[in-house]
Amino acid sequence: MTNVVAVDCDGVLADFERAFCEKFGWDNRHLACLEERYPDESYLIDIFVSVSKTYESLDIVPLGVDIVKFLVNNGFLIHIVTARPKYCCKVTGVWLKQNKIPFHYLTFGAKEKLSAYMSINPALIIEDDFQTAVGAARLGYYSFLIDQPWNFSVDSYGVKRIRTFEKFKMDFDEISETLSLF
Repeated sequence: MTNVVAVDCDGVLADFERAFCEKFGWDNRHLACLEERYPDESYLIDIFVSVSKTYESLDIVPLGVDIVKFLVNNGFLIHIVTARPKYCCKVTGVWLKQNKIPFHYLTFGAKEKLSAYMSINPALIIEDDFQTAVGAARLGYYSFLIDQPWNFSVDSYGVKRIRTFEKFKMDFDEISETLSLF
C-alpha cells in the first residue's frame, strides 16, 4: 500500500465557498454546482472560477489543514488534487506556503477527479464532493468526506464523513492497521 494521501484543495483546505458567497450570495448552499445556485450568473461564475486572483487570499478550512498536518506527522505524503486551472499553480503554491500547509505533490486541472485519484493510487482520499468521495469508495479507496453545506443531505455510502478532527482521528485509527505505515 502507498503512503500517499490525495487531498482536494477547495472545500477541504481552502475556503473557496466563503469567497464565492461573498461575491454571489449565500443562497442555495446545499447545491454543489455553483451554476445551479445562480443560473442567471453562470457567465460571471465562470470568470470568477477562472481568474487566478480569486485564489490569492482564501481563508483556510481549519479541519482539513489539521488533518493534513496530522497525516504528514505520521509519515504520509500529501498529493493535492484540484480542478483549478493549471495557470493557478503559482498562486496556489504561494497560498499553501503562506498558510503553512505541507504538501509534496500538486495536480491541477483535474476536472475528472476519480481518474486523477486512480492514477495516484493513494492510501486515502479526502474530499468535499460527495459524488467523487462515493466513486472513490466504490473503487475500493478509503474515502473521507469533509462536511460541507452541499453534502449534508446525502447518505455516506461507505464514505467516512468528517465533522471534527476527533472524528477523523477515530475513523483513521480504525483503518490504520491496514495501512502500510502502521
